[in-house]
Amino acid sequence: MFRSKLNNGLRIVFVVFFSLFGIQSSYADYYPSGIQQNVSEQTLIDNGWALFYEQTYATILDSTASQLRPSGQYVILSGKALGSTTILLAAAAPTSDVFTERAINTTALINGTYWYNTPNLSIGFAPTAVISQTSADTIDMADPLRLSWHLHNYVGGWRLGGLVGLNSSSEYLKQVWTWNGVSNANVRRTSNLSFAQSLYSSDTLSDSDGQLRSTVDRIMNKYGSLIK
Repeated sequence: MFRSKLNNGLRIVFVVFFSLFGIQSSYADYYPSGIQQNVSEQTLIDNGWALFYEQTYATILDSTASQLRPSGQYVILSGKALGSTTILLAAAAPTSDVFTERAINTTALINGTYWYNTPNLSIGFAPTAVISQTSADTIDMADPLRLSWHLHNYVGGWRLGGLVGLNSSSEYLKQVWTWNGVSNANVRRTSNLSFAQSLYSSDTLSDSDGQLRSTVDRIMNKYGSLIK
């Protein structure tokens, strides 16, 4: 009896909590928080992501990232080997945040990843706030979680994790994926998930900095065993 009342009480708390933050009850399966490695392209395609841009690392970009910016609400920057269907490195965030221009060596934590976009230097992401734009990010050359592309009108490249100096490489591809916030394929439309499972991956995605999800994780760690 007590357990049942507690479950009902916690459910009410969560409903109010998510309502306040504008999070809906239907969900798409793939909006990853933080930097991802070795992701199948099919995972993105099956969950409504569309490939907006794909060129070799040797391809020269303009001094701004405008040609990379899709109209979709969310974006993934990624890189992979030519001919492969496995993305080596990727990160997702709201498009407007990724393409906000920032001063040299300045990052912003968005959806678990540190992003930067500095005209005439580079655009990319990193696992920490510390970068060194000279002109692409040259911090810790062996770090597998850093992606950095030159924003010059005379050179391509530059970095895909620990693969660096890719300015003239035709063996690796730069990719930009876009998504409008509602999956065209695998939107969950039924209620056959557990309550704990259904807390994640909102269509609305009002949690651009990952703080809401972090709070939910703490609550679930403490009370998750009581909620079925």
